[in-house]
Amino acid sequence: MALDLSLLLFDSRIPDDNAESPLATVVNIEAPSSRCGDNGLFVHTETMRWRELITGTQDTLSIESTPFNFQIFNAVQRQQTRTARARISALDPTLASATLVVTLALVHHADRVSVYHYAHEGETGALFLHLLDIEPFARDAWTAWCDVAQSALACAAKSRALLNDDCWYSRWRPDMELERKFTSQHIPDMWQLATELHAAIGAGHIDAVILELDRDFQCYDYESHIFEVTGDPREAGYIAFIPQANGLMAVKRKWFVKNEELRREDFNTDHAIAFDAIEQHARSLTSARLQRLKPFRRTRFDVNCESLDTGNGFGIYLDICRMVDGSASFAQIEVEYCRSRTLKALRDVESDFERIATAVHQFLIERGHRFQHDLYSKLDFAREASQLAA
Repeated sequence: MALDLSLLLFDSRIPDDNAESPLATVVNIEAPSSRCGDNGLFVHTETMRWRELITGTQDTLSIESTPFNFQIFNAVQRQQTRTARARISALDPTLASATLVVTLALVHHADRVSVYHYAHEGETGALFLHLLDIEPFARDAWTAWCDVAQSALACAAKSRALLNDDCWYSRWRPDMELERKFTSQHIPDMWQLATELHAAIGAGHIDAVILELDRDFQCYDYESHIFEVTGDPREAGYIAFIPQANGLMAVKRKWFVKNEELRREDFNTDHAIAFDAIEQHARSLTSARLQRLKPFRRTRFDVNCESLDTGNGFGIYLDICRMVDGSASFAQIEVEYCRSRTLKALRDVESDFERIATAVHQFLIERGHRFQHDLYSKLDFAREASQLAA
């Protein structure tokens, strides 16, 4: 069902806490591909069309169904946005000098109105985070819209410290890694598989889950030089060094005695560690026994997604791992919890994890790929290859 959707545009020249309401106009739109949940609203800007315009000096004006936009990522969006601003100025000349920005979005339900605050946007659309629910109100009264705007801004002000360059991200158990693995000794066309998965999630294959804006598809290719840590169970696991393109070094450490889905992890980048000093650096991190294993190269295609119901974000990593010397290889798909984006308490991370991992597994089965759900780790791979070479 299409959403009954309103966008509230504010004059950015007027501070939110000004006695004069910064609300400039309301545009009621159609956006058939937009989706909402308890935590987020994704407005698919490509499908937006005008329905009505409401301002403080005009009655509600019905507008012919033509494209509406507020984004400027590409030439089509820029033209549509210029046209929308010009139309608003023509219909209400008092707004001709206003600098209009979309700040709030309202979804009108039969029994309530859900209010969302702008958080982030990418070329495909914009994400708004849920602020509060209110009672339905008289939509033909400008003062009612202003009251809604003031209440929403007051609510948003309590969370303003969260509005930062990380787009309101937080993390459940930040010292831990939660991931599920699907492994295959046969390596299929992982690029094709990744693009098919990306398209499926974008098309709504997983209910209430969208592609994460600006992080929806990523590619990595790097070497991992790994040291197994044994002896003291409190130290057991591995330390890996990943040379970066800028000449610095990323250091990853995981603590575990046996393979599990939830493991302690620490990962930091941009260390000034020379390659010939990595063993010395590893020994400075632990007093337990170290064994240097054969290095491997990891080619990784990431499809990142986000739940509109909870704000929990997950990465689906499609890996090809090969020993640097070419002696062994395998394919693996990991589903990993990454971060959350919400103005509410974190919730349902583990149940979201189960749901998305199950959906990915089913996706693989439907396409006939022989991936086995297991706990096989990169450490297992490096250890086995090293033992064969001994």
